[in-house]
Amino acid sequence: METELKLLLAPEELRRLRRDPHIKALQQGRAATRRVHSVYYDTPEHALLRAGLALRLRSDGGRWLQTLKTEGQSTAGLHLREEWEWPLAREALDFGLLAETPQAKVFRAPRLRAALAPLFATGFTRTSLHLGLSDGSLIELCLDNGEIRSGRRTAVISEAELELLAGSPLRLFELALELNERLPLRLGHASKAERGYALARGLPARPVKAADLALDQQGSVAAAFSSIVRSCIVHLQANDAGFRAGRDPEYLHQVRVALRRMRACFSLFRAALPQPVFAPLVEQMREQGAALGAARNWDVFVHDALRALRAQCADETALAAFERRCIRLGRARLHAAQAVVAANAWQRLWLELGRLLVDAAWQQDQAQLALPLSGFAARVLQERAAVLKKRGKRLDQLDAEGRHRLRIAAKKLRYAAEFFAALFPKRRVRPYVQSLAAMQTVLGGLNDAATLLRLLPEALSGARAPDRRVAGMIQGWCAASTHLQLDALGRAWNHWEKQKPFWKSS
Repeated sequence: METELKLLLAPEELRRLRRDPHIKALQQGRAATRRVHSVYYDTPEHALLRAGLALRLRSDGGRWLQTLKTEGQSTAGLHLREEWEWPLAREALDFGLLAETPQAKVFRAPRLRAALAPLFATGFTRTSLHLGLSDGSLIELCLDNGEIRSGRRTAVISEAELELLAGSPLRLFELALELNERLPLRLGHASKAERGYALARGLPARPVKAADLALDQQGSVAAAFSSIVRSCIVHLQANDAGFRAGRDPEYLHQVRVALRRMRACFSLFRAALPQPVFAPLVEQMREQGAALGAARNWDVFVHDALRALRAQCADETALAAFERRCIRLGRARLHAAQAVVAANAWQRLWLELGRLLVDAAWQQDQAQLALPLSGFAARVLQERAAVLKKRGKRLDQLDAEGRHRLRIAAKKLRYAAEFFAALFPKRRVRPYVQSLAAMQTVLGGLNDAATLLRLLPEALSGARAPDRRVAGMIQGWCAASTHLQLDALGRAWNHWEKQKPFWKSS
């Protein structure tokens, strides 16, 4: 079982890491530097990828190695996967060695063996050294600098891997946290093989939505909490680089969704968790999420309201000038949010959370964490449904603030339903979640209109000669949008109330 923490750094930062005084103090023996060349094999239909396997031949220090790895798990930069490695006499796959693994059945088919061919390759310089910690733990630090190649396409490799040779995974996170204070590093969520497959398939980077969860019905509350948090971290990290690059506004949306889902998870499990342990991290998420929220609000202002108005009033020069100013304001909020995500504090938050997930100490003396999951899930869902029902008791009398609280309650219930969906029959869960999604869409539209009105004074305040016609047009657009959405809200609410709670057996 391979346990490693992957850290991404610029090439110059790799050199700084090699010279870091703390690393030098922990180093045991001499560092070794060598050129590593690997070739990854698969069929044209990517049969091994679909089976969750990576097969490679590697030239490492004058010898050939054959390696088979499973897909494993990746959370907060920590990669856990099974690995088999054998020395070879020459550069050729040895299927007899693969027969010794639990995955032997995959390689028995003659057709698959015949179809296996080089798909992509990696070439990098690796400097490796052993680090001995005071508690006896042993870590291998590998500094890799090179590239991945598939045909004419290439991608840069510039990363550090902390592989646990002996001791606790906690030591990996503790060491990474120390390095994070001195170096601009990022957690790496994709292995070289995953990056190579993306390169070989020519897949452009796209925003990633949250994946479905597969919780164990017989598992504990603690196991479910850890699984949900891990899935939220994976969702967030899959969109991290795209958001920082500013390629698509959807990256911002997905990073915000991942962060909100994670905060909702902590809220759902609040009664079972030791608050002194997790509350500081939740507060950091709230603070850092504020910058993301501001950027998203301005994105909605520009791309929804103003673009819709411009489509109706194309000849309004005042509106066009106002839009250009708002684009500049929105860009400033986006850059501020990108700076938050690029900062060491952002990485420290996920390293701290990753450290807690591999540390069982927080589960001690927390009786609810050891309870069966199914009963806990049903109770949480019932509580969230009751809160939503209470928030919408006088639906037609709610003001903007009341509708905002209703939206938050609907969102938390939807997240809870999605988190625990795997525990219940899909045919009962799907219509309930769909009704919540429809209600959330309407409430989101109402919240967007309220947010636009809240941002309007700021948008007008810096203009040299604020045009009151523009303000009136936006206020009118918001009023019309709110009127339409209020009618839709009543229908969405009635539809949700007719849904049978899927967590009840009768």
